[in-house]
Amino acid sequence: MTNATAVLAALLFLAFAAHRLLTTRGARRAPEQRDAAGFALCAGTAILLNAPAVTGLLDRPTAEILLPYQLNTAAVSFLTLIAPALDSAAPEPALRRRRIRTALLVQALGIGLFLTAHVTVTDTAVTPAPGRAWLLAAYNALFAGYVCWCLHVMARTLLARTRGIRPGSLRTGLLLATLSTATGALWALWALDDVAANLAHGGQAAGEDLVSTTLGMITAVLATAGATATLWAAPARWLRARRAHRALDPLWSALYAELPEIALAPHHRPPLRQAEFALYRRVIEIRDGSLALRPYHRPEALAWATEAASGSDDREAVLEAALLAAALAHKRSGRPPGTTPAYPAPAAGLETVEAEAAWLTRVTHAFTDARLLDEARTLTPAPADSR
Repeated sequence: MTNATAVLAALLFLAFAAHRLLTTRGARRAPEQRDAAGFALCAGTAILLNAPAVTGLLDRPTAEILLPYQLNTAAVSFLTLIAPALDSAAPEPALRRRRIRTALLVQALGIGLFLTAHVTVTDTAVTPAPGRAWLLAAYNALFAGYVCWCLHVMARTLLARTRGIRPGSLRTGLLLATLSTATGALWALWALDDVAANLAHGGQAAGEDLVSTTLGMITAVLATAGATATLWAAPARWLRARRAHRALDPLWSALYAELPEIALAPHHRPPLRQAEFALYRRVIEIRDGSLALRPYHRPEALAWATEAASGSDDREAVLEAALLAAALAHKRSGRPPGTTPAYPAPAAGLETVEAEAAWLTRVTHAFTDARLLDEARTLTPAPADSR
């Protein structure tokens, strides 16, 4: 179980690192993206090196303990470099340099403490030289303290960044990333049991236990999900856009039949990845058709539409649908357009494509009422040549 958990956590981190490196290749102006890849690469490699399946292949026991700890230290150091980029203000180069120097100092101090402890590593235990257990304890305490400080810096920045952001994939990603810093801190603090073991028994168990690897896996899942939230939310947006696109079909088709010039491109079912753009285009086409019908609105249609909408639960949508139905019937009759009468504006406050699509979906639902369409046709006199 420990082995499988460690490998899974490592693969999650390494997959995220590969994704960051591939998507930011050549992006010289985005160092925080490379810092994110560096964090995931170091953390994933450290967890992988601690997996029992991997430690059994290594023939340098000391490196099995030292290297993962130093990689984890490097991983959280990258987080302190990412944090300033999340602030609204521009990151300060001097702050970045200070944090790099701090990271290098901690790395050097940690390696010095570990090597000075003269540890002996076996399959089951890590034992320092007699009288030097405090050095190994100091090494573990330095690791836990530095990791917690780095995670605190990142969590504080993430929480500040989250304030003021509306609910959505970005806010979800930031909250997941913040949660990953909390589980990461628990993972680091779990190393304090090694400090207690060092001082009480003069050594510690070799490798990571199940609790430690489980916390590492949870941290990996949350960090990866948070960093990629805007990506895995995209398919959900595409599906919503496709459903909205289909919902507008009846109204769009009725307008297109009389006004084919509204189509901005050949009519076809859009691929899923292009559903958002297709919805945007369909909204524009419907609005263009609505504007093109203005000359075909008859004065008596407004009174009829107002009466038709009076008993409806969705009065505004029924009113606009009724006016469109009457104008289409007038144009379909072959009678010439007239002067544009007073016409109520569409619902206000539609600032996004999603809001506009939601409104037009309500209009479409009202427009498909057969009774409404039949009554709209009765408002239009037959053309003179058919009498």
